Amino acid sequence: MARRLSAILAADVVGYSALMAQDEAATLAALNEFRKAVLEPLMARHSGRIVKLMGDGLLAEFASVVDAVEFAVAFQSAAAAWQDGRIVLRIGINLGDVLTEGRDIFGDGVNVAARLEALAEPGGICISGIVFDSLGTKVDARFRSDGERQLKNIPAPVRVYRWSGGNPMELLENPGQSPGGGHASGKPSIAVLAFDNMSQDSDQEYFSDGIAEDIITELSYFKEFFVIARNTSFSYKGQAVRVDQISRDLGVQYVLEGSVRKAGGRVRVTAQLIDGDSGAHLWAAKYDRDLDDIFAVQDEITRAIVGSVAPETLGAELRRSRAKTGSLTAWDRVLQARWHLGQLSADNNVRARQMLDEAIATDPGMADAHAALALCDLMDMLHRWNPDPVAAIAHARTAAAKAAELDDMNASAYGMLGMADAFARDFEEAARHLTRAIELNPNLAIGHGNFAAVHGVNGDYAAARASAQRAVALSPRDPLKPFWLGGMGIGAYLAGEYEDCVQIAAEGLKAHPGYASLMRQETAALAMLGREAETAASLQRLLARMPDLTIEQVRHMVPVRYPDDQERWLDGLRRAGLPD
Repeated sequence: MARRLSAILAADVVGYSALMAQDEAATLAALNEFRKAVLEPLMARHSGRIVKLMGDGLLAEFASVVDAVEFAVAFQSAAAAWQDGRIVLRIGINLGDVLTEGRDIFGDGVNVAARLEALAEPGGICISGIVFDSLGTKVDARFRSDGERQLKNIPAPVRVYRWSGGNPMELLENPGQSPGGGHASGKPSIAVLAFDNMSQDSDQEYFSDGIAEDIITELSYFKEFFVIARNTSFSYKGQAVRVDQISRDLGVQYVLEGSVRKAGGRVRVTAQLIDGDSGAHLWAAKYDRDLDDIFAVQDEITRAIVGSVAPETLGAELRRSRAKTGSLTAWDRVLQARWHLGQLSADNNVRARQMLDEAIATDPGMADAHAALALCDLMDMLHRWNPDPVAAIAHARTAAAKAAELDDMNASAYGMLGMADAFARDFEEAARHLTRAIELNPNLAIGHGNFAAVHGVNGDYAAARASAQRAVALSPRDPLKPFWLGGMGIGAYLAGEYEDCVQIAAEGLKAHPGYASLMRQETAALAMLGREAETAASLQRLLARMPDLTIEQVRHMVPVRYPDDQERWLDGLRRAGLPD
């Protein structure tokens, strides 16, 4: 047995078992034609050697990483063009020691390439850090950092970089300079299957397909997910394929499936979200509607499903992440930091910051980590865990701006930047950035929720209420829900609707009894209503939470936009007995 250093490429055909089940003879004929027309000419051109060629996979060896990567990009581009993308591939490339026996090769160099291939997106390429470092600027292809990944049966974590198609002539990124926007480290992947048409009328197929297509589009706005393209997930349409098989074929963690049944002027749509690993049903729902306007009904049901699937998927990811005992990815750390932030305590905020600092050290280009760091700063400021509100707000704005700079298409980054802008009293920029967030993702709960705060401090109660209700509908168990209610509450207070303000605060404090903004609003509104005993009790609870709180401190913390409104807001706290 001989040992040598080689660039190893592993590739497989996505959905091979489903294609074979659909038409075995046609699939084998297509693969044979694809091999002769595409694979063999490209392999000869790039000085590669096919080690193994199986029905659904390929193992090849190259003398250099440049040859391997150039072949991979050309191979994926040719596959996408061949017979309208009938063959979809995943490719992994590694550089490492291999052991040879005859024409066969073994070793960790091969094993890592195979694990990277399993991580690749359909139509995409994953390469190891050593391959990326070896490329320099020798290849005209763009790879994005995916951080460190713990690969199965590989002892040490491996740095992973991704190519996801698009323009193959984009410039290669420098290490550590990823602008984000790709399938980030460990983020959940989801396939939305074509919804089954259970109606007698085959003409209703367009409606069931339209529901699934719209869900794919709406979920794609979330940068937290990698969503399989329609052409790939719809390839299973009409086939009796198990969800766990689809999950393995497509390399996704979650599968959404559903059905549509139309009878007369009524339609019933069912949907269920399934964990591909365990087969567990994470969420299911049924929607019955009158078909007065079929397009309006399609839009309404799509919004309802997306509004449930997005938070349910992220909730499942958080539970999965918190159950981990081994190495954590940067994305795991962001998820866990979000959980700590939602606990609304000083200790948890400190822990969240530690997790985010670790995430950024692992992957400096992770926009979500910088955005969450901005939220840490704002929570420190709102609860007086940082006694310098000006410094906390400035730091939050810097972190959120960094997130948006790293990923100009990240709606959550702009949502946090708008929130930081508002506390910095730059209301025009706040509105601009929040508008950008909602343009990038119309279903972004923090975009609508943070807009509630901006409308509220502007004194526009109706707009604040509408935005907060929209945010809560999109993410009813969101840890930022009390902030959104606080936006509606300050709007009610400034509009002179003190009873509404008290009720809003009571609703939020039931679930989040220590949330500072709602506690202050309750105290001030009760004082304006002249309810002295309740005011005294509310103030006592507030000062127990923030013993040194003063009117002047609140002036710096709460960015009420107009001077008259500001003084009326502070007057309520002053009447309650809060010292100047």
